[in-house]
Amino acid sequence: MQHQFISLNGEIVSAIEPHFISTNRALRYGDGMFEGFRIINGEFSFFEDHILRLFSGMKALGFVPPDCFSSAYFLKIVSELLIANKVVGNSIVRIQVYRANAGLYEPINDDVEFFIESFNPELKNYQWYNDGISVLIFEDWKKSFNPVMNFKTCNSQVYVMASRWKCVNKVDDALILNSNGNIADATSSNVFIWKENKIITPTLSEACIGGVFRKNLIAFARLNNIIVEERIVSINDVMEADELFLTNISKGIRSVETIKVKHFTNIKTKQLAEMFYSHISKGG
Repeated sequence: MQHQFISLNGEIVSAIEPHFISTNRALRYGDGMFEGFRIINGEFSFFEDHILRLFSGMKALGFVPPDCFSSAYFLKIVSELLIANKVVGNSIVRIQVYRANAGLYEPINDDVEFFIESFNPELKNYQWYNDGISVLIFEDWKKSFNPVMNFKTCNSQVYVMASRWKCVNKVDDALILNSNGNIADATSSNVFIWKENKIITPTLSEACIGGVFRKNLIAFARLNNIIVEERIVSINDVMEADELFLTNISKGIRSVETIKVKHFTNIKTKQLAEMFYSHISKGG
């Protein structure tokens, strides 16, 4: 559930009042991007990584942010919003930035505006889900290769259509292919497989989102002497995997139980999840 207030360019305003006009470029053209992160027990989880991805995305989109934009600035603005919304302990925060002013496809300038929302999380902390999820492979609409393919842009049509499709097909999630027909990611998650004792995940050049949870999980696994390969992942790789799991900053690690008639185990995934969650809880 969204909280009562949002921050619009640093000003606390009502979340239910109208604030945007028809010339807004994010609304008209999807000319923007967003970044979401979790606050767990009052701690901003992986905050610096999220801000780094936000700034990298703005650079890729050609935005010219104001001089005040920095990690410290967004920490201050988000903290003010959480106080206004009386948030204590746990929340999900979403920062959306977009090119300011009007214009047609050609922008008037590259100035940046933003708004920040906060929400109640489904769960207060990361935890292991005993029940695995069901997925299918979405082949109707493939994700293209482009300079912003690793960021969460406002042009999210492939994810919208895949999310709609998985609901129609009564599964929990859908795996999305890139334009070469290989695995990119899922509707809101990165994709990982276990093959024997190795973790394999699509490399960033395969058009997956450069997930912050993904980044930190890979680093943690390698620190614990688990082999992680970032490479092309084909449909056959997925179907021949020992285990399959999805990750995102909102729900953490979710094991996949079925894809079509294929059933997966989750022994290694559960061990990894419990180790990583313990690491996070200790401030890792």
